Amino acid sequence: MSLSKFAWVCLLAAVVAFGSLPASARVRQSSENGQGNRVQKWTVLGRTVAIPLTANGKRVMMIRQVICAGSTDQKNGGCASGEYVFLFQFQFQSTSTDVKINIGRLQGFPGITGDPTPYEGFNVCDDQLNGNKTTPNDKELCTEDPGDPGYTKLPEYTFSVMNSSAVQFDVKPPFPTFEAGVDPAEGQGLTIWVVTQQGASAYLPIAFPSVGIQ
Repeated sequence: MSLSKFAWVCLLAAVVAFGSLPASARVRQSSENGQGNRVQKWTVLGRTVAIPLTANGKRVMMIRQVICAGSTDQKNGGCASGEYVFLFQFQFQSTSTDVKINIGRLQGFPGITGDPTPYEGFNVCDDQLNGNKTTPNDKELCTEDPGDPGYTKLPEYTFSVMNSSAVQFDVKPPFPTFEAGVDPAEGQGLTIWVVTQQGASAYLPIAFPSVGIQ
């Protein structure tokens, strides 16, 4: 799937959700990049162990994963198209007043400074628990939110493109507690995604973004 086509898919999903989310929200479903039974065709890096991120008395646990935008794009350990989707899943400490998630060192991020773009947002599970019986994907990090087609349980947030290589999610409390995924590969928590274009070659070194909170 080309980057432009990928963007339109995300924009379409956002239109469905506009009734209950801020206008800048982008919501994608996990099956957009492939099915769970073909995980080897689109996975670059499987989910990591959870690590703590702390700052100013705030604490969150984070898991990350790297996948390709296309359902058959994985080749020789990278994405042949150069389109990498970085997934970040967070569990928030309930006592935090608000959490700003800073993702930096984004190589090939196509966003425009100051403007929301279709290249980042929330990743929700598209699996059998959410009604997908034909082409589900239960093998990537996502937010399990059954019975909520309008995404009303997703928290209030604002999003900013800080510069050509950095974005920020400002997540406001109260932080929701989401169900665990139907498969351990889906994890549990709020899942965000950012896509980059790093060159059409699976043999290039992959530039991994930095992540922190404030």
